[in-house]
Amino acid sequence: MMLALARQTVRSSWRGYLGAFVALLFGVVLIAVTTTLIGSVDATSNLPGVTADQRTQLDDLAAMFGMMSAVSAFMALFVVGSTFGFVVASRRRELGLLRLVGATPRQVRRLLLGESTVVAAAATTVGCLLGTMLAPAVLDLVRTIGITTLHLEAPSPWIAWVVAAPAGAVVALLGVWRSARRASRITPSAALREAAVERTRPSIVQLAVAIVCFGGLVTAIVLAADLPPLFALVASILLPEVVVIGLLSIGPAVIPRLAALLARPFVDRDVAARLARDEVRGAVRTTAAVAAPVMAISAIAGSLLLSLSFTADWTTAQDRSRLRAPLVVEAGSPGATAAVAADPTVAVADVRRQVTLQRDEDGRPGSPDEVEIVDLATASTARSLTATRGSIDDLRGPSVAVTTTWVTDAGIGLGGTVAFWIDGDRVPLRVVAVVPDAPDLYGELLIPAGLVPPTTDGPVFVVPHGDASATRDSLRRTLAGTDSRILDASAWIDATAAQTRQANNVGFTVLLGPAGLYAAIAIVNATLIGASQRRRQRELVQLLGASPDQVRRAAIWQAGLVCGTALLLGGATTAVLGWLVRRAITADLAAVPMTIPWLPLLAIGVVCLLLTVSATAAGLSSRK
Repeated sequence: MMLALARQTVRSSWRGYLGAFVALLFGVVLIAVTTTLIGSVDATSNLPGVTADQRTQLDDLAAMFGMMSAVSAFMALFVVGSTFGFVVASRRRELGLLRLVGATPRQVRRLLLGESTVVAAAATTVGCLLGTMLAPAVLDLVRTIGITTLHLEAPSPWIAWVVAAPAGAVVALLGVWRSARRASRITPSAALREAAVERTRPSIVQLAVAIVCFGGLVTAIVLAADLPPLFALVASILLPEVVVIGLLSIGPAVIPRLAALLARPFVDRDVAARLARDEVRGAVRTTAAVAAPVMAISAIAGSLLLSLSFTADWTTAQDRSRLRAPLVVEAGSPGATAAVAADPTVAVADVRRQVTLQRDEDGRPGSPDEVEIVDLATASTARSLTATRGSIDDLRGPSVAVTTTWVTDAGIGLGGTVAFWIDGDRVPLRVVAVVPDAPDLYGELLIPAGLVPPTTDGPVFVVPHGDASATRDSLRRTLAGTDSRILDASAWIDATAAQTRQANNVGFTVLLGPAGLYAAIAIVNATLIGASQRRRQRELVQLLGASPDQVRRAAIWQAGLVCGTALLLGGATTAVLGWLVRRAITADLAAVPMTIPWLPLLAIGVVCLLLTVSATAAGLSSRK
């Protein structure tokens, strides 16, 4: 009976639930698409003829898509929960009327949960169908933009349905559960009130959540100097979500006050700005709900952009501090490497060689790892290969040297054992040295030459006998016709840094592309819902003497204040987490120049502001 009543109330008040339907619909599409991407990696890896290098690429894709799915799921839960809470709060008088005619708190709670079930059923069905139709286009897009060169096999569409449909239902129920509990405490007298003073003081639970979230941030800040740079990068990807949850917990208390503070310089100059300030302070839940998606995407995207840029700066600084070879040769043919070593003007030809080995997992070959094969004599001279713990001279026989970041990730330090499968045999390697991180110069795992033959040759780091220019001229003659490139060390580092930043841009697109598109839809959706909820207040303001132009300008001011406040909080989160990464980097390597990607950061703010203002203007024009 309650479900039938829920269907009737959703049908009669469909305008109120339209925004929640749209938010959940695209949230389900987002989850379905990310599930399809993860499933395509598994389906492709099971195809016959997949090589070890391709499996390594697929493992990297799986990790990337997994991180993307985590960010996407967070955005869906965050936006849908905020939207459902917004819708429930707007029905305060209606729910009070139900209480007045005899509905119990439990019945009100069950009614709202039933309504969310009805909306979730419709949204998940349409969302799964839309996600299935979009799956082939998304897989083609992944290859088109250069994320992978592999042709990803599309998984069964039922995989996306099995994951996305329950996830959509759970997101909807979680989103409305807290609001339903709050609504069940509405008194019958709420039906008789023309206005309600919204509570801004956080509850004990909200304060506890905020304290835990901000406590985690403070802990990371305190430990920043002891964090490896790459670990700090991972923290900067995860911590924005934690901070956003904390801000959301105290949003009704913080966001309206901060928006009013931003309006202070303008209230004496424009009456519309004063109207907007008073409205953002009065309608605290509406203000917080509209600010939520802007705050989330600006904090997450800004933090990731800054962290990726700082990490690229760190790897470039590592290259400049450790690379001793003045020349780098990128061989263009199989025999070019040997020709470089045989050139009489070359004193040291240090070749970067790698091999893919499978790590032992419970007595069976497991995931593949890229392992560096080093010649100690040449690597120490050309790449400053030294140990921070242990002795690099012990790298001989069944042994391995590892980087500081690898020790943190794997939990295996000096004296530990790492087992690999080599030629069908399980070979345990003892960790004899821990070396500094230098991702462009050598990998995380280093083994001595002779233990296993290499499968790929990388650049050759050249130390000349005398003048570098003479050696460069000699190498040009030696390598003529081989399509090899001879670069100065500085030019090679610059080219490598450019490739790193390009790869970072691709990674940024993968991680936040779908979530960013969903955030844009959520921003417009939340703004339109907010505009519809404030229609009565604006009509009342006009009755009191405000002109239509003043009402329109007040709405635009309000959109700008709310979006500006959200961007300010998102920017503060970005700055703090950017400082966290910088602190970890400078603790590892002093005097690292930092590149701040101002243009992308400003673009995030401008796009969010344009979406908010445009949606507000569209909402005003649609009511004419």
